[in-house]
This record gives sequence, C-alpha cells and structure tokens, in this order.
Amino acid sequence: MGVDAPSTPWAEERSAGIRADVEPEAHLAGLVTNKLDALSFQVEEIAAGLSGLQGRRADAESLLSRWSGHGVRTVVLADDAVTGYLNGCGPSPGVVLSVGTGVVGLATGGEVARVNGWGYLVGDEGGGYWIGRAGIAAALHALDGRGPHTDLLPAAITRFGPAESIGVMLQRDPNRVQAIAEFARDVLLASDSDSTAADICVAAARHLARAAHAATTRARLDSGRVTVSWNGALLSSSPVLREALRDELERLGDHYTLTPPVGAGLDGVRLLLDLPSGHPLQTLTSRASTRNETTTA
Repeated sequence: MGVDAPSTPWAEERSAGIRADVEPEAHLAGLVTNKLDALSFQVEEIAAGLSGLQGRRADAESLLSRWSGHGVRTVVLADDAVTGYLNGCGPSPGVVLSVGTGVVGLATGGEVARVNGWGYLVGDEGGGYWIGRAGIAAALHALDGRGPHTDLLPAAITRFGPAESIGVMLQRDPNRVQAIAEFARDVLLASDSDSTAADICVAAARHLARAAHAATTRARLDSGRVTVSWNGALLSSSPVLREALRDELERLGDHYTLTPPVGAGLDGVRLLLDLPSGHPLQTLTSRASTRNETTTA
C-alpha cells in the first residue's frame, strides 16, 4: 500500500498477507481504516496491489466512499501482478514474472496476458512453495533410499527437526504453506554445490520460462525482442536461478532478454497512481477519484 500525504511524500505499509477466506478489498479496508484513524496528517491518495484478485478488477469506488471522510480523494487498486509488472518493466512492454510463494506471469503488448497464479494446490510451478516442496521431497527420498544423497536432508533437519517427523509436523502446521516456501531458500543456497538442488532450480526455471513464453504469445508481443524481468526476492537473491532462467529462455528463442527490474520495493505501487489512461494495464486497474478525472470501476 502506498500513501501520499503532504507531510511525508510516501509512507509504505506491508500487510501480513491476504487470507483465502476474506475478500481482498475487505482485508485492505480494515487495514487502511485503522491506519487512517491513527495518522496525524491527511492522506489524499491511496494505491495498493492486492493478492487474491485472480485478475478481476477491484472495487475502488466503495473504498473511496469509506475513506473520503479522512480526506482521501483518489484510490487506485490492482492485482499485485500488475504492481509487480510495473516494478519489473515499468510502463514499457514486456513480460514480468512475479515469483514469491507462488508465480504469476504478466505480459503487455498488443494485449494483456496473465499466466499461472492458480495457487499452490494446482499451479504456481517454479515458485517458492514449489521449490521448497521439491526440496523437502528430495530430502525424504534420500532418507528412504529412493533418491541420491543430498545436502537437502541435513538442511531439512536443521529447519524442521527430526527427518522422520517432518511430514507430520508440516501437516499439523497451520502455516505450512509459508514454512514449505521458506525452504526454497535452502534449496537455492545448496544449488551451488548439490546436484539435486541444482536440478530442482533448473526445473523451476523451465516452468518460469514456459510461463513467460506463453504470456508473450498471448499478449502478441513483438517477437523481434522481448524483455523479460521479474519481481520478488526469490530471483533477485539467487544467481543460480536467474542463470537457469536465462538458459531456459534462450532454449525457447533468442529474442528473449532477461533484464533486472527497473524498480524495487513498492515502486510498482507508486507507478500505479500515474499509469497513463490508455495503458493496457488499465484493464486490470480500478481507479476512483473525487478530483476532476475519469473514474473507472
């Protein structure tokens, strides 16, 4: 969430995440209302990228009505894949892979294409949960003798406790999705020296490259040169995963160029406020304002 206020150019707030059983707008409404009540200055603009929208447009109008008494004059909301895209490529055409616990690929060209983001149960291949789960499975395969020796087994024991109890412990953990996704860090760290971990990284990169390729095709991007970037710490922190992704993109075509993100942190949320009216991403953006400008639902 980005908040524009006279006394502080930008205040930034990160929530603990969206619960699957709560609408994203309801979660944001409670969070922001509490913050507005506590502030000693007036807020005029609020922009947010929301998890859980699954590509639909949010209801900015109702939130503006709720917050207008606090002096808020403009609310701009979008799927967090949109703010991730702006963080990766800015307003320029290209493909951005937002890779965290899950994965969403977003491309803008002649059209906008959104790929994956289906959740850890049926999708999000190549993301943190997928990598973490593959790493834990490889560790337990090694324990059983069903797979090769791997440094991921002692890493899993260090993180989760006795190997024989890992499965039960994760099933009982209400935060098991996050716990499994966090093991992706161990897999990435081990990938420099452990062949099993390296193989997992290559498989993850292959899924990510395929998502970028599918998004490119559906968005009708110019095939002469396609910029692919990313959003999220997983790719930023892992040279091994980035190089594997670069290699997999080259296998799909020499027109792909993997490029570091143009922004960091919440830059994509800031850019959301100034997104040109005719930009393709406006189809996934909801803006409401009491200023003299067009309001879209």
